[in-house]
Amino acid sequence: MADLVGKVINGRYKVERLIARGGMATVYIAEDNRLDRKVALKVIHPHLANDENFREKFVREAKIAAQLSHPNLVNVFDQAEDGGTVFLAMEYVSGITLRQALDDFGALSASRALDVFEPIIAGLAAAHGAGILHRDIKPENVLLSDDGRIKLSDFGLARPISAQTQTGGVVGTVAYLSPELVSRGLADARSDVYAAGIMLFELLTGKQPYQGEQAVQIAMQHANSEVPAPSSVNAAVPELLDEIVLWATAKLPEHRPADAIELHRIIIRAKNELNTGKATSQLTQQLKQTALLRQTTVMAAPLNVDANATEVFSNPFHENSGDHNATVAIDIDQPAEQTTALFAGHRVTKALVSSVLVLLLGLGAGWWFSSGPGGFQVMPNLTSRTQAQAVASLKVFGDSIEVVSESSKTVSKGLVIATEPQPGAIYWGGKIVLKISTGPKLVSAPDLSSKTLVEATGLILQNGFTVGKVSSWFNSARIGTIYAFDGSDGAKIPEGSPIDLEISLGAIPLVSGMDQATAINVIEVAGLKVKTVTEEYSDSTPKGQAMSLVPLSEPLGKGGEVNLIVSKGPDTVIMPKVVGETISASKTLLESLGLRVVVDTNQLSSNWGIAKVKKVSAAVGTKLKVGNTVTLISH
Repeated sequence: MADLVGKVINGRYKVERLIARGGMATVYIAEDNRLDRKVALKVIHPHLANDENFREKFVREAKIAAQLSHPNLVNVFDQAEDGGTVFLAMEYVSGITLRQALDDFGALSASRALDVFEPIIAGLAAAHGAGILHRDIKPENVLLSDDGRIKLSDFGLARPISAQTQTGGVVGTVAYLSPELVSRGLADARSDVYAAGIMLFELLTGKQPYQGEQAVQIAMQHANSEVPAPSSVNAAVPELLDEIVLWATAKLPEHRPADAIELHRIIIRAKNELNTGKATSQLTQQLKQTALLRQTTVMAAPLNVDANATEVFSNPFHENSGDHNATVAIDIDQPAEQTTALFAGHRVTKALVSSVLVLLLGLGAGWWFSSGPGGFQVMPNLTSRTQAQAVASLKVFGDSIEVVSESSKTVSKGLVIATEPQPGAIYWGGKIVLKISTGPKLVSAPDLSSKTLVEATGLILQNGFTVGKVSSWFNSARIGTIYAFDGSDGAKIPEGSPIDLEISLGAIPLVSGMDQATAINVIEVAGLKVKTVTEEYSDSTPKGQAMSLVPLSEPLGKGGEVNLIVSKGPDTVIMPKVVGETISASKTLLESLGLRVVVDTNQLSSNWGIAKVKKVSAAVGTKLKVGNTVTLISH
């Protein structure tokens, strides 16, 4: 397309320089002569601008994007056409893209990754809250401003959530396409969440989860493969973030967060846990529960590789095969049927089906429909499915289903423990028993109070539990003994669960009355660090002696930091005799004692070194507080 630098668009926007060129548009920096501000001018490529349908869609989607206003979203100011030039005027953000940052720095630490990811999801949550999909979440569309702001940009593919139906085509970036977009051309808020999950994977590992020479290879991996845990690439990634990525990128949309609003709530919790060093826990376990739903679920109508299969991706993939981060429009054909269900819950290849049919024909149809495989079915493996999922899978059997509740140490509440008949068994008819977990049985923990770690470990194992996280903190309990543990408050805990223990390091050292150097030495010998020393007045503690120490975190463990409070001595002074002395000398003396001085005189300040004090507002010997005001009178 023609270079627009130096031209004035729509009588208002003077184009200054080109900053980016993509598959659909070119972006310039321009000066808005009407409002005297810099804007980013996104100009659609001429071949697209000449397409009436595309232009109408572009205008519609520009109006959608203009509805959004959020600190983490790039604002849309204007949209118009000037002599065939179709453009969008947007907020100009000086800085770099997240892609550029990743290229420069690679993987980010867990904490830094969440610092970057949270505002992105906050912006996307605002869009979802307004009923708008983004449809092209990727690092290229995240701007990192020079002043530290993070903004999600490029709502050029956005559309209302309510308008999302199967369109026969997919728009987006291959490296971030959700499985349902690849296989069925469907998208909703959960498709944006999937792309965001891929981006978080990239922030944590420095690379995308799927690689391939051709874009179609990457798309097929999205459709057929489970996204690996980031820690499999970067061992420094905590388990909590593994679970968040796996949740956001679950194969089935219903197993992901419903939208960016739900994901943002979890990201905020995760940030708080990481920042406080307590990323364990409850949130990780909650996310693991959702993961159980994904372990045995297969995507309906997956995209499989077959020599005779209809090619599912049209030329745009091949045209952009060298850039898997480029936004493309993808036409979806119905793939040729590549698998056949022979037995319920099992998928086999066409070749295997053909072999079996040849065998059956040789043996005779009568055998097949009487005592042969046509007279039975094979029980699927329903372990860890929900009751509703299991019942739905068993509808093909047509017989009665009995649901039985049982406790389980290993299978989460509400999920299938086992079936009768067992998975893989030949089913000839009759009742099917579904054993549904009620979760682990809740029992009382053994009393571990005042026990040593060795004693506590023995009791834990004897009672069928395991030892969980062991942490040590300063506490008034006897040093080396257990003072808190899971269930110590009397609440029942799941049988067989790990029991976290808190062991006393003894009482926080008493340093009152010690000189400052001695106090610091005692604190450091105890395994603590003095971060700050604060001086305070004291009528009872001599100047320079320690008064107390204040923990800077709760609870306080080895290496914890404290504030040492040291006495400045009393905050009172005795009024000295200054009558008859010069104003200047008197003022200097009183101020050195910590008093404020006011001079009441008709003498010029230049004479204060000669003029004498005749009266004082406080009598000699008077006890005054530091900071009190004394008036010197000389007239």
